[in-house]
Amino acid sequence: MRCRRVLQIFFALASCASACVGQPKLTELQRVKSGPLDVVLLSPHDVIRHGQDSFIIEFRSADGALVDVGDVKASATMPMPGSPMFGSIEVKRTSVAGRYTADAKFDMAGSWRTTIQWSEPSSPGSPVTFSGNVQ
Repeated sequence: MRCRRVLQIFFALASCASACVGQPKLTELQRVKSGPLDVVLLSPHDVIRHGQDSFIIEFRSADGALVDVGDVKASATMPMPGSPMFGSIEVKRTSVAGRYTADAKFDMAGSWRTTIQWSEPSSPGSPVTFSGNVQ
């Protein structure tokens, strides 16, 4: 009986470890407080890269729990003399409530402003703006 339990634990741990293989380590790039939420940008890289890139947007409560905020939209602008440059960001839900993937296209490196807004009225604070360098 004891040996059987040890084997069950071993196989459960092995299965968990194999499920985690292939998932990149995410680096927190920025965190902004918005009302009761923290809006967090995460990336498998140390920076967001110009051209095509993907990153993660998370919404967290004060206790760190992920919070579903409904539909999320994002836009990006790079201030320039005369007229700003616009980037594109498509945000999609993931299978984890409160975590969203963002597929972005920034045509050049430099300082960009990213605005994120969400639809869930019970999670006030929308929109928020991040400023940061795209490399």
